Amino acid sequence: MIQKFRWKFIGMSIVALFLVLVITLSALLGVSYTQSHSEVDRVLTVLVNNQGQLNPRNAKPIFGNQKDPINKNFLSGEYNPEAVFQYRYFTVANTRNNTPRIVNDDNVYDVGRSKILKTSKQIFKDKSTSGSIDMGNNQYAYRVGKSQEGYKFIVYLNESLIYHRFSLLVRVSIVLGIIALIVFALILILVSKKAIGPIITTYRKQREFITNAGHELKTPLAIISANTEMEEILGNNSEWNKSTKEQVDRLTRLINRLIALARTGETGEVVLNRVNFSEIVKKNVTSFKSVMQQNDLKYNAMIMPDLYIKAESNILSELINILLDNARKYCDKDGEVRVSLVKGKLGTNAILKVANTYKEGKGKDYSHFFERFYREDESHNSKKPGFGIGLAMAQEIVQTFHGKIHVSHKDDMIVFTVILRLAK
Repeated sequence: MIQKFRWKFIGMSIVALFLVLVITLSALLGVSYTQSHSEVDRVLTVLVNNQGQLNPRNAKPIFGNQKDPINKNFLSGEYNPEAVFQYRYFTVANTRNNTPRIVNDDNVYDVGRSKILKTSKQIFKDKSTSGSIDMGNNQYAYRVGKSQEGYKFIVYLNESLIYHRFSLLVRVSIVLGIIALIVFALILILVSKKAIGPIITTYRKQREFITNAGHELKTPLAIISANTEMEEILGNNSEWNKSTKEQVDRLTRLINRLIALARTGETGEVVLNRVNFSEIVKKNVTSFKSVMQQNDLKYNAMIMPDLYIKAESNILSELINILLDNARKYCDKDGEVRVSLVKGKLGTNAILKVANTYKEGKGKDYSHFFERFYREDESHNSKKPGFGIGLAMAQEIVQTFHGKIHVSHKDDMIVFTVILRLAK
């Protein structure tokens, strides 16, 4: 149980860090992408305003007043005229006979002229104003402008180089994020055992206290029981002596259950072996037959033979006894108790179902049924014997066997389902 808590703590911590990294890096990448997109837009604006020309002088009105993409304020810092020489662009002009012509292509290298002219002709024809196209290994953003003479022209800007910083930041963020998660997980695994040390100590002391206190309480109970029996031998066989014996038996059962509950959670103390689940269920079902008949209950069982699981036979018998006793105890008058053990649909699990008639159970909240000392209501507590720890024990036993247990209500019956993996 402690180890499960430890790994759950580690897992939740890693997930929390992962979410923090995703949010932080996403915000960083979002800002970077916005800045790159804004930079492409500014350069195209300068090129269109200056008919495909870009130099430090005509770029200053726009680049000298850059705005932050988040809060729209002007960025501080001096304008750097050298920055305009980093961009790669060219222009395609439309002549009088509507034949595109490449001009100002000194800032690009290895551009397919035939493809450019064909693409530009199509852009002029479609009357498109902006967009992007692939040329070789680069992507160019374009925008259509109009010269002073009234002729259209297209400016192309290599945006792959501008977005390269963003793509590099994406790769670096992913790599650093993965490294951070791995390092964090390793550190957490190393220090988690020490961090939960006080919890482990408290947990073990609590179980030791329950076990020791239980054994200490058994001695005075045994003396009280012996004194009561002596009173009966001496002829004082009154109703008070009978009540005392009943309460002694009740306390003894409670102490035994508490000690068993304290021990079942320690999976390290239980050795799991390959056992015949079918035979153990059949044996316990048979032992309850007379009890069910005394309570005037219909009792049916369907057990698939030779289903083997990894468990401890005595503790497994205790699990079945708890479920059968619970079904007997809370079954409606003249009701029915059903037991079934079958193989799961995928053939990997053994499914045990113990059901009893419980017409008032429809629509009730069953989420607390496996809590220790839980009682549904006062009437439930007063009319039925028991301590409210049987189902808690059942849950811890099932968890010890690495299985699952849950409760549901269907067709006026409450059904407890135990799922355990079949042993190969």
